[in-house]
Amino acid sequence: MNQTEKQVIPQLRFLDFEGEWKKSEIGDTFKLFNGYAFSSSDSLNSDGALWVKIADVGIDKMKTDNLSYLPYEYVEEYKKFVLSEGDYVVALTRPILRGNLKIARIDEYFNNSLLNQRVAKLITDNNSSFIYNLLKRNRLIKSIENNIAGSDPPNLSPNDINHIKINISSIPEQKKIASFLTDVDTKITKLTKKKDLLEQYKKGIMQKIFNQELRFKDDEGNKFTDWEEKKLGEIFKFKQGFQFSVNEQSERKFKGSVEFIRIINVTSDADDKRFVPDPGKEHHISYEDLFMVRYGDAGRIANGFSGIIANNMFRLLPKINVHKMFFFYVLGRFYNKIHSLSGSSTMPAISFSTIDKLKIKIPSIEEQIKIADFLSDIDLKIEALNNKIENSKNFKKGLLQKMFV
Repeated sequence: MNQTEKQVIPQLRFLDFEGEWKKSEIGDTFKLFNGYAFSSSDSLNSDGALWVKIADVGIDKMKTDNLSYLPYEYVEEYKKFVLSEGDYVVALTRPILRGNLKIARIDEYFNNSLLNQRVAKLITDNNSSFIYNLLKRNRLIKSIENNIAGSDPPNLSPNDINHIKINISSIPEQKKIASFLTDVDTKITKLTKKKDLLEQYKKGIMQKIFNQELRFKDDEGNKFTDWEEKKLGEIFKFKQGFQFSVNEQSERKFKGSVEFIRIINVTSDADDKRFVPDPGKEHHISYEDLFMVRYGDAGRIANGFSGIIANNMFRLLPKINVHKMFFFYVLGRFYNKIHSLSGSSTMPAISFSTIDKLKIKIPSIEEQIKIADFLSDIDLKIEALNNKIENSKNFKKGLLQKMFV
């Protein structure tokens, strides 16, 4: 590949190609073919042809968590709305999520599925994979977003975007670029599948460990003592966090301040740090300390933070000798139960008197350590795979900016 700064020549390019890319408009490059308004009364619970709706189109992949079906005979009756493996579909309602276009490739699982209204199939005489990657560029997504703004919910109509100007290469170069980026996507897919399998393994092995189907032994090969049932209040003391007004919070660290950990820091990836006056070292938490969300997402257990927590969360201070990471795993399994105990109001809240009586079975401290170390090793492998996935995605983002104009 060579590099150039000319406006219609990409920064990165395969050596076989030269010359400027062709200036075009979306409407002259590809079309969006809208699906059919199938009746909901024709829907089947299962044993039918897959029915592709807006909810099934994710970012870069099809989703399978809420599938719908139509009678098999519709595949013959509505031939022009049948999707084949390798087609690309775009969500037309709320098409952009967190700066990404909801576009996905139809895989083998969705082959011979039926295209519903408000989902469009990409039609083009160009290389469809090239167009797919073109539609993942930040600049083009922003142009599309600006042109569909104003409706609620935002709807993608070909008439709104057909005039948007783009640059495209020759078909042979499109194929070369698409093949190269497909290899990157394949690597990401393989890493993601490997991570998913490891997460499934962890889920299964945790169930066996905490059901005591699988037991650890000490370093001499001897069995540990039986697990003992205790109330949570016998194991931990609960201490609520602090309340600081918005005016007392700062986005920058200042003299005598400490990081203020809020629910948003626990429940999202948002890099939204706040700092507040330090109430004293005895109130600080370290990375291994446990705390729990008390309001809203009540019952979510967390660690891995340092600072002080907000008053809508509370610390779990051990009364007896425990391994904190073991309880991070065991209490994580109790999330649904704890959340159900928090009530059904619009803002569920944990009552200390309620969870104080919650009974759990725990092993000896020695077996706690063995279990926590085992599960932590799996988590480290999952984290390493996740880092590789994110690095590969960022690598591809860089390529999209440099291999396209």
